[in-house]
Amino acid sequence: MAQNSYVFGKVYTVTITEEALKKSPAWKSDENPPLSAKKAINLAAAMKDTLVKDSDDHAWGLESASLKPFLDKWYWQISYETRVMARGIGGSGSSGPPTLLHLVVLMDGTVVKPEVRIDRNPR
Repeated sequence: MAQNSYVFGKVYTVTITEEALKKSPAWKSDENPPLSAKKAINLAAAMKDTLVKDSDDHAWGLESASLKPFLDKWYWQISYETRVMARGIGGSGSSGPPTLLHLVVLMDGTVVKPEVRIDRNPR
């Protein structure tokens, strides 16, 4: 399974392989997941910081942490969005949808590193 994020002229593709998923522990949804949300968020934040940076115009913030099923396993999808930094009186606004970066953390704590390439068809 592959999932794309489109961020400032680049495409970040996260691919979950069956092999990686098999190494990850199973989760029975009537129990707590093997990897806590807090741990998944901390692991994803470290990866995010290697991929994207805050600037004078925007800052990255946590948007969501969601449990997602794939095949017979579950993983964490940790999403970050850019927040436009206000400038001057009244600040500046953003038109259009927010920019989101989706990262995947498997239940064994593996953060799937995205493949990064230039977006040849910017949105």
